[in-house]
Amino acid sequence: MDPEIVEWVTSNFLPFEAELRRLLRRVCNGSAEIDDVIQEVYYKVLTMGSMDHVRDARPFLVRMAKNVVLMRIRRDAIVDIEAVANLEELQIADASPSPERVALARAELKWVLGLMANLPDRCKEVFNARRIEGLSQRETAESLGISEGIVEQETIRGIKLIQKMVANIGVNDELFQSRAHAGKFPLRKNHGYD
Repeated sequence: MDPEIVEWVTSNFLPFEAELRRLLRRVCNGSAEIDDVIQEVYYKVLTMGSMDHVRDARPFLVRMAKNVVLMRIRRDAIVDIEAVANLEELQIADASPSPERVALARAELKWVLGLMANLPDRCKEVFNARRIEGLSQRETAESLGISEGIVEQETIRGIKLIQKMVANIGVNDELFQSRAHAGKFPLRKNHGYD
């Protein structure tokens, strides 16, 4: 067994097992069936090659348990109608964003990066470190070898320049929108926004 997966099970599955058992009570016929479902989920997780694709363990494990229960229902000749009715209760909200939200966020980031491309070099570096990478003012200053005061000034300057660009270009401008989707932004030739 992969030690990383065993560690993942220890830190993510074991603390959640009691809650998962409570959820399964509504869809399983007794503790023996719950034990079987839990054991099958453990087996499936432990035989996976990697857990890198799992962002939130709880919804992942609930979904996996739900799939195991569904497979068991399909296998059985006699289906418990109440268990099938209660199957919808076996859910925890998936905290991951929808595909539409991911696409929108990527488009927004591409748009902001296009605006940032027009910032002066130092301002662009500071703005990227602070707003995109999420570094603190101190971390940004240390990574760029400048003072925290300059980081603050360049951050404010970057915000003002981007606000000017948005005011000049407009968020709903069709030409800008088509360029944003194509990934084409005008290259900065001079510092017209300085």
